[in-house]
Amino acid sequence: MQNTLRELRNRYLKEGNLGKYLTYAIGEIVIVVAGILLALYLNNWNQKRSDKKLEIQYYQSMKNQLNEDLEIIIGEMDYNQTYLDQLSYAENLIFLNDRRNLDTLGKIALNMVKYSDFRRKSSIYQTLVTSGEIIIIKNSRIIEKLQNLEETYTYINRLEENHSTIILSQIIPDIRERFQFNPVKVVNPEDIFTYQFQNSFDILIYIMMEKSGIYARAKDEIQSLIDLIDQELKDRF
Repeated sequence: MQNTLRELRNRYLKEGNLGKYLTYAIGEIVIVVAGILLALYLNNWNQKRSDKKLEIQYYQSMKNQLNEDLEIIIGEMDYNQTYLDQLSYAENLIFLNDRRNLDTLGKIALNMVKYSDFRRKSSIYQTLVTSGEIIIIKNSRIIEKLQNLEETYTYINRLEENHSTIILSQIIPDIRERFQFNPVKVVNPEDIFTYQFQNSFDILIYIMMEKSGIYARAKDEIQSLIDLIDQELKDRF
């Protein structure tokens, strides 16, 4: 076709037929432009198709990670609650000056050094942000909820760092002064029933209750995200 148009163009130029020459010249331009536009359209269509496929893969990866995070969070919630209940019981024994349960109080006091410590394996959200591929995720609600969850995780880790610092700086020295470790024995019972030692329980109980609340919030946020991703994947198929 290109050769035919070139032959017609040369013939019309030789014949001095400018009008027909311009008509065919414009025709050539239209064909070239149409070819370029078609190529751009096909390239854009293929890119969108590729992005949609990649977006689905990211949603599935998010869901897998979120399910792992949910399992870990639930485990940490249970762990935290177990020792929160113990410390609350011991704190009450001190408050009531109940010396009949001194051995129980001693055993619980040794558990003051135990604390929940949430550590997820990875962050697909941070990976997407760092790589710039966050733009592939078209559902703005999912992005918003991922951002909120990241902030919740940051708060959890800050609480756990504070918890660890308190244990190292205050709780361990308090326990070392008051207890023999093997066998477990209260060195000086009078030191156990002081307001100073009760304050140590109160500090731990406060931070563990705060952790319990933030764990519950993280659990709800994770489940909400999983439900939203499930709906997004359902709409795609």
